Amino acid sequence: MSRTCLISIILFVIVQYFIFVHSQCPSNFLIEPCLCIESNATNNQTVLYPTLTEIISIRQESIICEHIRNSFLDLRSIFIKLSIVLLNNNQSNNLTNFNDFLLHNILINHLSENVFRNITFTNILLYHNPLLKSIDYNAFNNTRNYVEVFRTLNASLSDGDNLFTVVKKFYNLKVFSMENDELKSVPDYAFNHTELRYISLGTHFRQTLQPFNHIGKYPFYNVPNLIALRILSPLLTKIGK
Repeated sequence: MSRTCLISIILFVIVQYFIFVHSQCPSNFLIEPCLCIESNATNNQTVLYPTLTEIISIRQESIICEHIRNSFLDLRSIFIKLSIVLLNNNQSNNLTNFNDFLLHNILINHLSENVFRNITFTNILLYHNPLLKSIDYNAFNNTRNYVEVFRTLNASLSDGDNLFTVVKKFYNLKVFSMENDELKSVPDYAFNHTELRYISLGTHFRQTLQPFNHIGKYPFYNVPNLIALRILSPLLTKIGK
């Protein structure tokens, strides 16, 4: 690598860092084809954001990856690049902590190991990704202690054992919601979350459901703060102890 090229890379990293320090978001150039949500003119803490079926609230300092029709999109490389810029420049305010991550209407079929690298999120929203079939066991390792909300809608996730192994790592999970996925069963001892408040598996008002035919033994054995449990599945024929 030539000295000129190396200097250019260093200057790029420095410029991107200072852009981020003086705003709520990294430059979209750094995370393209994704984008980051900043405050708006009204200084609201949330932005009403349209998805394919509804409008949802997205908070400031959130990252959205949507409507990307490239099945070879490498999310991990995007967050590696962002982590490199921030990792060695992280001051008292934790620049690597973001609020929401929305993956919306994307063609990818798998979320890979450590997909967010050193970036953390409190809400993970996977909306309208019909080709998404699997999530690596270690996909969210670096953000697992931060995640409070995990929602999926219209995906093709079907491996319950793998999915709930991933979810069990979210020690501070408060809201869990799955709608119109391909999960057919909830495994034994699925939920072990002392902070969990709401579990929603399909909703009536949106006419979405889960194709469950079986719920294992003691799936809600350790959710002492659970307020609401909602399951909508006309195929459900067996419930364990």
